[in-house]
Amino acid sequence: MRKIDKIRQKQRFYMFSEKTKDKVLELNSFFGKYMMSFDDKVKKTFTYYDTPDHDLEKSNIVLFKTQINGETELNMATERVQTNIRYTLKTNYKHYVKQIKPFDNLMKHKEWLIENFKSMFFSSLNFDAEFLMRKLQEAYTIKTVSYEYRSANATGLKITYSFDKDTYTNHFNDVKTNANILTVYLHSPEKTDADYADLMGKLSRYLKELTPTTETKIMIARKMTAHKIVKVKPDKKDKKKRTP
Repeated sequence: MRKIDKIRQKQRFYMFSEKTKDKVLELNSFFGKYMMSFDDKVKKTFTYYDTPDHDLEKSNIVLFKTQINGETELNMATERVQTNIRYTLKTNYKHYVKQIKPFDNLMKHKEWLIENFKSMFFSSLNFDAEFLMRKLQEAYTIKTVSYEYRSANATGLKITYSFDKDTYTNHFNDVKTNANILTVYLHSPEKTDADYADLMGKLSRYLKELTPTTETKIMIARKMTAHKIVKVKPDKKDKKKRTP
């Protein structure tokens, strides 16, 4: 995603399969005179941290490292659900970012973590930031390959389609799974909001292979990796009985 672009709104969908991408692009061209162009293929890695007791998740806080296009950042933020409604930051929303080196250990940024944890837990008089930090470990990893397309029409609507092939890993239970996700970003001014809402509505109505969601990627990762699937082997005696 180009840094000069200001994302005003976004809508996320589950995709039935990778082939759904072609149907989305065809539909985009069918409704209105849109100019579509392939923009970039981007590899992204998001590493989320938490304690074995999920203290951050329970406190509505996310701590994660992003690795995109050779840049690595450490993020601490208040967790929130994104919707297709124009963003309005809540007064209690906080987000701290620090550029780090790709292989930096969390402990290398101990002071930054402690300072921001104290800010996050400001209402807790007996909060021990150092104790919490010592319990942190890698909780989830999201690896994404994004194929990004730019689209525009005569009214000035400018959007990006990001077709993501995600791999989610839950480090608490060693469960790994995949998902195909489409995220549509709106970059253009407010006067194009109606066109954007109309296009999103058509995607939902005419492509049943898309399922709209307000969940963030970490919410999807938690849900999809929550339980380990145990394959039950058929009983040998039962198998013999069924054999003619």
